[in-house]
Amino acid sequence: MLVQFTDSEGREVWINPIHVKAVRVRKGLLGGKKGADVWFSWQTASESIAIPMEPSEVATLLNAAMPEVMLPGPPAGDEDDDDDSSN
Repeated sequence: MLVQFTDSEGREVWINPIHVKAVRVRKGLLGGKKGADVWFSWQTASESIAIPMEPSEVATLLNAAMPEVMLPGPPAGDEDDDDDSSN
């Protein structure tokens, strides 16, 4: 469930995708892209980690590690019943 990244300072970080609130483009001083900011929100504070990867790559890795119980599923009663004997 934890996803390994290397932050912009070269430190290894392991991120739990359940606590991520946002992934956004990190911009440099002159406005150029410099990777992704991964934002976390706690009860009284917010914090971000700079990851030198494309934000879409970061989001894909975090989504892949999200537990299925946290992901939206099909609406109830929308299952395909091939073995329905009522027909």
